[in-house]
Order: sequence, then structure tokens, then C-alpha cells
Amino acid sequence: MTEHQDTPAPGPDEDAAADGVEVGDQAVAPPLPTWRRRQPLGWWWILPVGLVAAFGVLLQGELREFGYVVAGTLATAGLVRLVLPRGAVGGLLVRSRWLDVACLWGFALAVAFLSATLRIR
Repeated sequence: MTEHQDTPAPGPDEDAAADGVEVGDQAVAPPLPTWRRRQPLGWWWILPVGLVAAFGVLLQGELREFGYVVAGTLATAGLVRLVLPRGAVGGLLVRSRWLDVACLWGFALAVAFLSATLRIR
């Protein structure tokens, strides 16, 4: 007995949809994978990309600029959360739109202020 016998074979409609075949006048897009349907991340990727860029700045020894890049990343995420519709923001959606934006911009201001007031010798 093989390990693949537990999964049922796709029906004719499922198989056509999985290949992205045209049905009638419209093309049927392949269905999203199960993990994508459960957790659509949307524009969440802005945060890790910005933080990786900030870490690159930190590795160059620029602590103040690191803080500014982190603050810019948070401010950009807040702007994205403000502008894009609810279905597109994905992982940036935590609470209401205004509370999310206020938190992200508040954190951005706090990090920028702390970075600006650092005493670096």
C-alpha cells in the first residue's frame, strides 16, 4: 500500500481549474494553496524587507541611521495600512485601520526621536 492512496483523485472540474484551463469565455485561475487561503500576508513583506535593510545599515556601524531606517519602515507600513483596502494589507491588519496607523506612526516617531537624541561618541 503506497502513502498516496489516502488522498482522493481530483475530479474533472478540479483538474481543469488546477491547470488554469479556459472554461467557456473565461480562464479559470488555479486555486490558491491551502496555506495561502488560511493566512494571506498581503503587504506584510514591507516590514521584514525594511528591517533587513536596517540591519545592513547597522552592520556598517551606523546606529543612528539604523534607527532612521527602522522608523521609515514603520512609517511606510502605516501609510500602506492607511491607503490600501482591508483585503490587500494582509498581515498589517491587526485592529481597526486608524488604530493600526496610529500605532505604526507612533512607533515610527518614537524610534526617530530616540535615534535623533542618541549620544554617540
